[in-house]
Amino acid sequence: MIAIEVTLLTGRYIATAHHDRRGHEWPPHPARLFSALVGTWADADTPDETERRALEWLESLKPPAIGASGPDDVAVRRAVSHFVPVNDARLRSGKGAVESALALLPEGRIKQERQFPSVTPDCPCVTFAWDESADPDVATALDALLSRVTRLGHSSSLVSCRLVDSALEPTLKPGEGPMVLRCTQRGQLDALERAHSQHRGVRPRALPFLGVRYGQVRSEEDEAVPVSRPDIAGDLVVFEIPSDKRRLPVTRTVELVETLRGALFHHAEEPMPEGLSGHLPSGSPSRDPHVAFLSLPNVGHSHADGRLMGLAVLLPAGIDELAARAAYRAIGRWEQSEPPGLCRLTLTRGNVIDLQRKQPPVELPGLQSGTWARASRSWASVTPIALPKNPGRLASGSPSARAKAWAAAEEQVRQSCVHVGLPEPAAVAVSLGPLIVGARGAADFPAFVQGVRRGEGVRRRLVHAAVRFAQEVEGPFVMGSGRFLGLGLMRPVPEWDASPGSPDERPASDER
Repeated sequence: MIAIEVTLLTGRYIATAHHDRRGHEWPPHPARLFSALVGTWADADTPDETERRALEWLESLKPPAIGASGPDDVAVRRAVSHFVPVNDARLRSGKGAVESALALLPEGRIKQERQFPSVTPDCPCVTFAWDESADPDVATALDALLSRVTRLGHSSSLVSCRLVDSALEPTLKPGEGPMVLRCTQRGQLDALERAHSQHRGVRPRALPFLGVRYGQVRSEEDEAVPVSRPDIAGDLVVFEIPSDKRRLPVTRTVELVETLRGALFHHAEEPMPEGLSGHLPSGSPSRDPHVAFLSLPNVGHSHADGRLMGLAVLLPAGIDELAARAAYRAIGRWEQSEPPGLCRLTLTRGNVIDLQRKQPPVELPGLQSGTWARASRSWASVTPIALPKNPGRLASGSPSARAKAWAAAEEQVRQSCVHVGLPEPAAVAVSLGPLIVGARGAADFPAFVQGVRRGEGVRRRLVHAAVRFAQEVEGPFVMGSGRFLGLGLMRPVPEWDASPGSPDERPASDER
């Protein structure tokens, strides 16, 4: 094994995401580390040929495992605009030497807008580990080169680098997963030299890279803790709604996620796998877990107002590789459409929203996977649950009829938990009103009708519910007949002590 340790000397990492000038990068991408090594090597008066051979050896390795603070252990600083002087006036303006010199004087110096997004991880160390052994000459050259690297990312992101015998436990490994990190490939050094001959270090440029998917690694300790997961639980691909468009209420969930699904299917290759489309080749609904579409509202804290902060594509861990790849490819093609880098949604009312895919760590708590996936025994619905059967009248009729209807609704919630692969909950509380701060009552949502295209037109009863299990459950957790279209989204909440069969017990979450 060969491993590189990077220590953040200021405790912060300042680097801009390659696809979002206001976004941050975490963890440091392997290709960025390699570029820092190449820059250090090329800055020498006479670049060492032994170090060059070491770089060529390093670029040819498979993508490394990475040990770094996870997305829940990283504090994100909100990016703000700064206006900084432009030093390369001649190259930017095309002026002559005299005009360029005058442009650098205080009275003539122009400023341009810049952002400096940064993160502060709990652990200031990051390690990159490869399952390869380096020859002594290569290892010595690499270690000497690493000792001269002073920054990674922005010039204020100071680091100390070295070769180490043992790396941090990997938290990210290459393979299937929601994160795409920039890595190297054979010929990377040559590509960087060709690019430098054109931009000369001052003109805009793009780092050549090989995009590699990475997934989170669960520790042995986490694996040892018994935990249940719904069959739909998996990776969230999160899309942030721009701040000026966050006026849409959670009650428009189904409309937005149906539009999200339509946009993704539009960019998917045909024929779509069952795990993506949710249908068999015959057109019948799939009985296996498949890709779901969710809304992520501002709920669960004292200032929550129920506005939609983002949308998400949920890829269950159990879907086959063909379906997962088809979903990621469709998302990639969507991002490359007009406008590039954004995912445009056109709603039924003519509104246009340009979503932006967010890679972890994410600043807004409501868009963080941990908000919806952390293990808990108690959960409450954020969007109402569509019951598979009509339980009867919950708000009218005789007391005995209402009691029977409430009991039927609670039983359907229990069976809905079992239907998604969870144990039967120890306690259930059903309500027509919201159970989490910022959520909306079931009656505020439009009627949810299933099977319209097939001529069935079954209208599902919507209710809110809180459930408590005897053991911890890990999300994302979505249940009910509308779970693939954003209904029945559950959120972890503090422990509550409702008695089964009592609809008046309404646990409310006021978490940040």
